[in-house]
Amino acid sequence: MKKKVLLLSSLMLSLISCDDSQDYKDIAGEWKCANWTAESSGNKNMCNDNVYFNFNEDKTYNSKVGGLEEKGTYRLFGGNLYSTPEGKMEIAVELGKMSKDSLQFIMSRSGDKEVLTLVRK
Repeated sequence: MKKKVLLLSSLMLSLISCDDSQDYKDIAGEWKCANWTAESSGNKNMCNDNVYFNFNEDKTYNSKVGGLEEKGTYRLFGGNLYSTPEGKMEIAVELGKMSKDSLQFIMSRSGDKEVLTLVRK
């Protein structure tokens, strides 16, 4: 009986888990920074026209943040975006609001909340 309950619970959980293929289609494309704020900076916009992301449907990406350009792979899971730059460890950001034209990352750098809002190029 316990095995049946466990099996049924696992099956239900897998059915409830949403198919993220649509999320990959929604995030695919070129994005540029519209607004980037941190609580410690008095919520001043830190974009400075030097932030972009390009997410591909094949789960690869390239980005530029400040002077740092990266490329690697990404995955979406549980409301988070996990990226793995080439030669580096995986990092995660929380996905905030997401629409066909805007995307929001909620991040923490040393415990300081940052919100990065991107718009389609």
